[in-house]
Amino acid sequence: MLWIKHSLIFRWPLAVFWYFAVQMTDISSLTAEEKHVSRTPEGVRLVDGPERCSGKLQLRSTGSWASVCSVSFSSEAALVACRDLGCGFADTFHGRGLGAQSQIWGPLFQCEGTEKHLMDCPSTMLNATETDPSECRNTFLHCVERPRQPFAKLYTFQGPVHYKNRELLKGHRFAISCSYASPYNVSSIRLRSGDGSDPSSEQIKAPNQNEAIFLFPAAENYHQGTYQCDYNFDFSQEIFSEPEIMHLTVKDLEDVRLVNMQSRCAGALEVQHQEEWRAVSFLHSWSLREAAVVCTQLGCGTPVSSSRVQLPGAARPAWRFYSDCDGSEGALMDCGSVRKWLSSSGSTQVVCSDILLPPNRPVISTRGYYDDQERDVLLFKGRSFSLNCSVEPQYPGGSFSLMLTGSNPTSYTLPAVNHSAFFRFAAAEPAHQGNYSCVYHNYVFHQNFSAEGQSLSLILQVDYDVMLDDGVLREDDSEACAGRLLMLQEEWRLLSTGSRLWDLKHAALVCRQLGCGSAASTKQIDLLHNMLVSRFFSDCDGSESALMDCGSVQLWFSSTAIEVVCTGISAVPAGHQGAAGRT
Repeated sequence: MLWIKHSLIFRWPLAVFWYFAVQMTDISSLTAEEKHVSRTPEGVRLVDGPERCSGKLQLRSTGSWASVCSVSFSSEAALVACRDLGCGFADTFHGRGLGAQSQIWGPLFQCEGTEKHLMDCPSTMLNATETDPSECRNTFLHCVERPRQPFAKLYTFQGPVHYKNRELLKGHRFAISCSYASPYNVSSIRLRSGDGSDPSSEQIKAPNQNEAIFLFPAAENYHQGTYQCDYNFDFSQEIFSEPEIMHLTVKDLEDVRLVNMQSRCAGALEVQHQEEWRAVSFLHSWSLREAAVVCTQLGCGTPVSSSRVQLPGAARPAWRFYSDCDGSEGALMDCGSVRKWLSSSGSTQVVCSDILLPPNRPVISTRGYYDDQERDVLLFKGRSFSLNCSVEPQYPGGSFSLMLTGSNPTSYTLPAVNHSAFFRFAAAEPAHQGNYSCVYHNYVFHQNFSAEGQSLSLILQVDYDVMLDDGVLREDDSEACAGRLLMLQEEWRLLSTGSRLWDLKHAALVCRQLGCGSAASTKQIDLLHNMLVSRFFSDCDGSESALMDCGSVQLWFSSTAIEVVCTGISAVPAGHQGAAGRT
C-alpha cells in the first residue's frame, strides 16, 4: 500500500504534465487560419477571415465542418449568426467562390432574426430542397460590435453644403439629414449637439424611408459646434450605432449692405451673390417686410421706410429679387433669391431705425476715483463735476439728452455743439447718484431719430473730504465748525501750506462745503514736530463749492497746520456720517 501511494504521488504530476503538453502540441499544430476562428459551443465558426468576427461561415455537421450555402442565406440569418458568435451585429454578408463537388453543405435556415442561436432557426437540408448544390457559394459574414455609422448631410436654403466646408451663414435656416442603409428595422434616429452629455441637446425622430430630417431656425453663434448622428434597431434599442460626426461653423453674414447715405443703416440696398455686388431693383415683390429683414440682418433695428431711388443714366446691371419673406427672418437671402437684371426702374432704398451712431459713454470731469473699467465713479459730496456727451461726426446739428436712472430719474437736454455737449453740476448731492447715459437726437431723412450709448455709474460718498477737528468727541452726528483742518486722501491728514497763499477765501470754501456758514478767521498753527501732512496747492477764486474743486495736495513733512473758524456752531448734513465715524 505504501508503494502504491508513493507511485500515485509521483505519477499524478507526470500525468498533468503530459496532458498540458498534448494540449499545447494540438494548439501549436493549428494553422494560422485555424487559429483565426470564431468558436461557440453550438458549433458555428468563421474561418479564413482577417479577424475573429469576419470570415467564411461554417457549421459542425456529423463530426465535420460544413459550409453554409449563400443562395438562401438571409439578413435575419446573418443577424442570428453574429449573435450566436458573440460578435454583435451583422454588417455585411455575401457569397464567394464555388464549392467543390464533394463539399458538404449545411442546412438552409429560415430565421426570423430573434433567435439566440443559428441552430434554433427552422432549417431544411439542402438535398431536400430544389436548390442545385452547384449554384451554392460559400457565405462570408462580417460582424461588428455596433452598427455602422449613418450618413449625414447639411442643407441650407441655398442647397446642400459641401462636406469639407460645413459653414453656416448667420441668420440662415439649416437642416441636418441623417440616413442609413440597413436591411433591419431601425427604431429611431438620434441627433446630439456638443459632446452628447446634455439631454436637452438631443433630438430623436422615427425614420421615414431610412432618413430623418432635423430642422433648425436661423443660425446663430450658439449653433456652432459638433453634431453626432446615430441610430438603433428595434430589436436592440439600448445599443446605438457608431456616430457620424460633423462640425459646423457659423460665419457672420456680409452679403447685404446699404450705401451712399453716411450710415450703414440707411442707403441704397446692395446684395452680394456669386461673389458679385449689385443694386437691388425696386419691383413688385419689395415691401417693408423685406426691408425689415434687411434691418434685422444688419443689426439696425426696424424699418422706417423703403422706397425707389431713381438711378441717373441708362439701365444698369442689378439683381431682381424674388421674395417669400414674412419679415421675421434673420437674413434676406434666407427668404428670397435673386437673378441678374438690367434695371431702369431705379434701385431700392432702405432706412432703418438705428441710423444714428450710438453716442459715447459719458466722460466725467472731477477729482473722483475711477475703477479699472471707467464705468463707476466715486464722488465726494459737495464736489462740482461735469459730464460730457459726444458722438462720432455723422450728421450736423442735433441735441443730447443726459439720462439719469436711479432713485430720482431725471433728464437734461442741451444742443450739440461740434458733436458734443457739457452738462455741469455745481455740487454733488444724493439726488445726483445713479446711472448716466447719453442719448443723441437728430432729424434726418424727414424723420426724428435717437440713439442711446452705454452708461456710467456715479456713486456718491456722503462724507466730505474735509473736516475741522476741535478736539471734542461728540456723541451725535454733528460736525465741528472750528478747529484744525484735515483732508481725506486715503486717510485723514492735517492740511498745511508752505506759503502765504492760504487766506479767508480758501477758508470760506471749507465753511461753505461743511454747511458751517461763512469764514470768521483762519490762521497757521505750529505743531510740536515735523510730521507727514497734506500740502495744499490752489487755483481757487472763491466761488467754488468745495475746496478740492480748485485745489490739489501732495504728501510732505511740515511742522505747521491750518486752523479755520466758521460762523456756524455745528452742522449735521443730511445723510452725513459725522467726524466721529471717520477713522
